[in-house]
Amino acid sequence: MPSQFVVHYSEIALKGNNRPEFIRALRKNINRALHGIEHECALSEGRFMVKAEAAEEEVGRRLGRVFGVSWYAPVTRVGEDYAAMLSAVLSSARGTSAKTFKIMPRRADKSFAMTSQQLANALGAEVVRSTGMSVDLDNPDVSFHVDVVRGSALVYADKHRGAGGLPLGTAGRTIHLFSGGIDSPVAAWLLMKRGTRPVYLHFYLAPTPASAIDSKIMGLVKVLSEYGGKSTLVLFPFAEYQLATVGVPSELEPSLFRRFMRMVAEGLAPRFDATAISTGDSLSQTASQTIWNISSFDAGSSLPILRPLLTYDKEEIVSIAREIGTYDLSIEEYKDCCAMITRHPKTRVKADMISDYAEKFALSELARRTMERATIVTYNPAGGLLRHSPLAESPPRARVR
Repeated sequence: MPSQFVVHYSEIALKGNNRPEFIRALRKNINRALHGIEHECALSEGRFMVKAEAAEEEVGRRLGRVFGVSWYAPVTRVGEDYAAMLSAVLSSARGTSAKTFKIMPRRADKSFAMTSQQLANALGAEVVRSTGMSVDLDNPDVSFHVDVVRGSALVYADKHRGAGGLPLGTAGRTIHLFSGGIDSPVAAWLLMKRGTRPVYLHFYLAPTPASAIDSKIMGLVKVLSEYGGKSTLVLFPFAEYQLATVGVPSELEPSLFRRFMRMVAEGLAPRFDATAISTGDSLSQTASQTIWNISSFDAGSSLPILRPLLTYDKEEIVSIAREIGTYDLSIEEYKDCCAMITRHPKTRVKADMISDYAEKFALSELARRTMERATIVTYNPAGGLLRHSPLAESPPRARVR
């Protein structure tokens, strides 16, 4: 069943001379989101018009997960004459159970004979006469929008909030430390909302990467792929690090391991043209995320560290996790590396102390060896394709498309 939508962006409109680049990226991402559906996506006077050979519900669900989309609505496009607009508005009004309404015209084409206020008054009077509905300008049950553009008019009632933000891929790539808990998937989603494409880095505890691929870790990547398209997960074994750092004081274990993860992320970044590292840290949420321990994590980094959840509290993070569909997976039981590290870390670790232990245990060389044992997993929601192979067999500076 064919459907037609009007799709609006907001923040992109503020990008000045760079706006065409963001618009091209948004169109590309809309087309990618509608994979498998015959469709057209055309830019028309500051908005996208999408025609698709699929049910409104499915098309709307996909459009709602495209970053950069401010809002979208099923639309009826009619000729630029009052009679056609009235017919479309009345058809929409008769199809709703709403008791009160408001007419919201926008006359972009100033050559149209009626002003916006005249159009609102005339259409509103006809809706009252034909349906018995009442006008409520402050809190209506439904608003009927009539956008008069050159040569036609767009009539719609059901505006849906989009994912917002900026088009994915317009802000580069980051290597994202991915634990599989509640926080790191939400952080990844927020990064994508700002146009950044995350490459997920996960340390697994089991003897082989198969356990991680078959666990909630891959499930979370698949959920995030509904927003970000093709995703890449790089799996690293924890065992060698664990054996190599026997003897480190227990209260320093979390900080030293976090430093090691950052070092691995730095080594991985050039393969994916990533220019930053990102985490799900929330300031002082746990003992390892105090400002002192965060400073210890960052010390000596050659790349910026992004922390989109830094000032969020747990309730706010959980709320987003529920909204984006990662919460239920995140709370599933999964034995990760944190289970092997003390739960009573020192809260004020000195960066120099962690640097000394990193040198003592030759973590730079260990990071290089760990890279050789890594597994790269790619998931493409277009067809549900899942592939994995040793990272060592992938070419340097692999592109994530």
